[in-house]
Amino acid sequence: MAGAGGTERAALRRALDELDARLAADADRGPGARRRFEPLVERLRTPAAAFLRAELEQRLARHVDADDSFARDHMAHALAGACGRDALPALLRAMVTDRNDDGDSLQLDVLELFEAWPETSLDLALDFSVSDDPGMRRVGLWGLCVIDPAGTRYFGRVADAARDPDPGVRADVMSTLGTLFGTGDPARALAVLTTGTKDAAPGVRRAAVAALGSSREDTVTDVVVACAGDTDRRVRYWVAWSLARRPAPEARAALERLTTDQDADVREAARRALAPPVTWP
Repeated sequence: MAGAGGTERAALRRALDELDARLAADADRGPGARRRFEPLVERLRTPAAAFLRAELEQRLARHVDADDSFARDHMAHALAGACGRDALPALLRAMVTDRNDDGDSLQLDVLELFEAWPETSLDLALDFSVSDDPGMRRVGLWGLCVIDPAGTRYFGRVADAARDPDPGVRADVMSTLGTLFGTGDPARALAVLTTGTKDAAPGVRRAAVAALGSSREDTVTDVVVACAGDTDRRVRYWVAWSLARRPAPEARAALERLTTDQDADVREAARRALAPPVTWP
């Protein structure tokens, strides 16, 4: 039996080496590329490969450092299948530079592990949310919002991060409060977003104005209109979309001014926002 176990371990190590070598050598990342790697990845997605955890984590970190999302996602998928709960810390660290918000496989692997190991996931999200590293704080806050999508338990912790020294963290808070999570405390969410429209960082202002577009509160119109003269063109762009379908005359007046904005994208957004809704027969 020991010999059989050693043979299996050797085969798994060879599979990992082959996967890594092929990821490094294969420059074709077009449609269908993932299927070429599936047999090797699936070969490693077994508890028997858990002894390779340290090597899988090292190779995953190397692909993250190289900004190779294709290789990173394949290595992360193998690690998740082999190590389950124990893979979560490394997978969350891999999300620091790219959280795959378009739903790529890294995020999907993390979401599956969150569902399978909720207590571990919560502990890690809480730890990450108070890390010294702003990227890890962003991942931690993201995790809390996944675990508590309606903001019934961790709204305060996320809202408090609107005062974070890092603008990326503050921008994430603004975006989050414009989703279902913001219903955990609508009054405070609106107050935080309103303050965010005056943030020193343009990215935070953009996120706040964009998030306010989903609010139907009458007071929001004045807040967004006040941002129509923002020095950042992307803020003005989101002002146009956030004022769309708001009936107040102040909103229409601001949109009409934006149709003459110096930026072409802002002008186009304002014109579209002013266009009557399409009706179908």
